[in-house]
Amino acid sequence: MNPTRLVLFDIDGTLLSTYRKGWEEPFTSAIVLSFKEMGISVTLRVSDYRAGGKTDPQIIWELLEGNGVSEEDFAKALPVIQKRYLRSMKDMIKGPQHVQLKPGVKEVLADWETRKELLMGLLTGNFEEGARYKLETHKLNRFFPFGAFGDGTKNRADLPARAVAEAKRLTGQEFKGKDIVIIGDTPNDVKCGKPLGARTIAVASSNYSLDELKAENPDYAFTDLIDKATVLSAVLDPLSA
Repeated sequence: MNPTRLVLFDIDGTLLSTYRKGWEEPFTSAIVLSFKEMGISVTLRVSDYRAGGKTDPQIIWELLEGNGVSEEDFAKALPVIQKRYLRSMKDMIKGPQHVQLKPGVKEVLADWETRKELLMGLLTGNFEEGARYKLETHKLNRFFPFGAFGDGTKNRADLPARAVAEAKRLTGQEFKGKDIVIIGDTPNDVKCGKPLGARTIAVASSNYSLDELKAENPDYAFTDLIDKATVLSAVLDPLSA
């Protein structure tokens, strides 16, 4: 049986959460030190910054706002920042004690892994290396043979088309419209699926309330993934484009 649904999971806030310092301190130190090496002094304000639903390059760019950094300097610094950030993040996230699994995740993934009608992948703004590292703390990588990651783009909306193309490369199938399912915890997760007419499932498992997510008109919205049967129905129910 060929899969009939391409199910794409966000990571942070949807599958798991790292403690705030696990991303904040590595990002800020990597940015400041990398630009210092270029002779550019930058000041970052992160206390009220909301990183959810954004790509890692977008987060870096937005944290630099107000520092007068040019696109050219950003492009030059980004590979250095990325390498330094990932090294620092790994030093701070030592294992599962620093990464919290969201309710129902393990049970849903274990169940869906056995369902031939589902093809699971990732749709995350994380750099791929960082995404894989976070997932491996709870042995989740085996559920996701492919995905679309934040490497190389400041625009979350770029990712669904990348994921669809990767799924076609791996399976020969082309998924369209509501056969593409995006599961995420932020308004940006819902918004990014709209250009493809994808099915969107919002989960209020992180920093956005159920009402905030419903305001983006997802196809479905849940407080968590605990009710496996209900969530599976949301994935498989017939929907018109």
